[in-house]
Amino acid sequence: MLQSTAPEVDAAPKPTEERESSVLAPLTVPVFRQIWIANLFGNLGTWAQSVAVAWVITAAHASPIMVAMVQVASAMPLVVLSIATGVLADNYDKRKIMLVGQVVEMAGAIFLTALAFVGTLDPTLLILAVLWISLGSAITVPAWQSAVGEQVPHRMVSSAVLLNGVNYNVARAVGPALGGLLLSVLAPSWVFLVNTISYVGLIAALWYWQRELPVRTLPPERMGEGVVAAMRFTWNSTVTRLAMLRSFMFGFTASVIWALLPLVARERPDGSATLYGYMLGTLGLGAILGSVLVPLLRRLLGSSRLISAAAFTLAVMLLLLGYAGSLAVIMPALGVAGACWIAALTEYNANVQLLVPDWVKGRALALYQTALYAGLAIGSFLWGHLAETMGVSGAILSAAVTMGITAFLMYHSQFPQFDAGSVKPAMRPGDKRPVLAFDHERGDVVMAIEYVIAPEQAGEFMALADDLRHLRLRNGVRYWGLYRDVRRGEIWREVLLIESWLQHLRMLDRMTLADKALIDRARTLHQGSEPPKVTVSVAYDSMPSATDMT
Repeated sequence: MLQSTAPEVDAAPKPTEERESSVLAPLTVPVFRQIWIANLFGNLGTWAQSVAVAWVITAAHASPIMVAMVQVASAMPLVVLSIATGVLADNYDKRKIMLVGQVVEMAGAIFLTALAFVGTLDPTLLILAVLWISLGSAITVPAWQSAVGEQVPHRMVSSAVLLNGVNYNVARAVGPALGGLLLSVLAPSWVFLVNTISYVGLIAALWYWQRELPVRTLPPERMGEGVVAAMRFTWNSTVTRLAMLRSFMFGFTASVIWALLPLVARERPDGSATLYGYMLGTLGLGAILGSVLVPLLRRLLGSSRLISAAAFTLAVMLLLLGYAGSLAVIMPALGVAGACWIAALTEYNANVQLLVPDWVKGRALALYQTALYAGLAIGSFLWGHLAETMGVSGAILSAAVTMGITAFLMYHSQFPQFDAGSVKPAMRPGDKRPVLAFDHERGDVVMAIEYVIAPEQAGEFMALADDLRHLRLRNGVRYWGLYRDVRRGEIWREVLLIESWLQHLRMLDRMTLADKALIDRARTLHQGSEPPKVTVSVAYDSMPSATDMT
């Protein structure tokens, strides 16, 4: 059971599992290839702009907190809005949502470019423009992440996630160098203009993507109920909770690199925008080279052990970054840090992509991203504050020690083993239409399932209870209980309280093959020739009033 509270952890994946494909295989899929190439140019523009942004605010002699606030502004919309945009991604056309997000981002880039050309760009307005661009990113990211499985076959998802990471890091390697080169001969406004133009290709690629929309038999979830459903699922899902916890702590500690690297470059005798660009480029290059090793290391260590190894290694690299005086040491340390970064983030993303059902995937990825960027935002602010009191090296040392401790504490927290196909939707049985007339969106629904269990099998049936409870709650049940008849000890009743008939139908739609397998295990313990008796009742307040009935 993928989402159980006591999952079988991921040692090296089993040979029969369809998790692996060639790293380059997704590029043979035309849709993925076109979007990937357009996204590469978009990422190049974004990273070239990031160098200009960081150097403009640093050259203005802003305080370390103001420098770190750039990272906070980049992360905060993703923290605040991702769950809401995740609900949209799970219920509406992902392509249209991504187009809206990209247009918002481009509008923010135009605003930043215009401010720079008219000469009114100060640190406060710059941070506001970054916040605007990040708002568009918050709209785009959940739909973008969850759409990977619609662009490539399921067996290629891990490779597609890795290639998207490579895309990002190729741009991180080349984009900062491009930005530094442009800054050495042109004003920052021209770098901002290059980034603005880079959105055109990606918007065009998304516009011409002809995706096959899934058939929906139920109306889209409202925002409130979609958020509540995501929270219930997360509370009862080992995969999502673990991805959120570990990514938050990783982002919290690793954020020291992005928050303070401009200050590391500025404090050196040869500090310049070009050096900062080279440092970012080295991080990106390390991530590219590290991505080649990720599939091999995953096979050798398993996903969770790979994440832990990346965290321990990154802690050591932070120590070198903070206290090694020579660029001959700092640059290789940044390269290894980039490899650790892509290894950890690829594994977090791939586990959520593969181990979470489609109906909630956008929200699960949004919650994972929220946890990651919350860690980045909080960590950036903290390390920026500590840099003012302890110095840059002291703040980096604090982050390195914290990362080592958290990696040790979470070493035994592991993701479940991958089970191909278990999160695919189960075949829904034909529902008997209710004979009563009632409001399908109002009034509680009580579902009771009556089992006949022999006394000698009662212990085995009770052992399934916890997994059954999490399954029901994960799929939308408000209350779950298991009761034994006091007069007839062989009778057991599973009782489910659901918010409405519509939510009852959603619960049936959300059933996966793994869920069905667990329910079938419970039903095999049922005695008698007839299947377990199921009764479904609706609350009186969903019925028409007495006057309406007459």
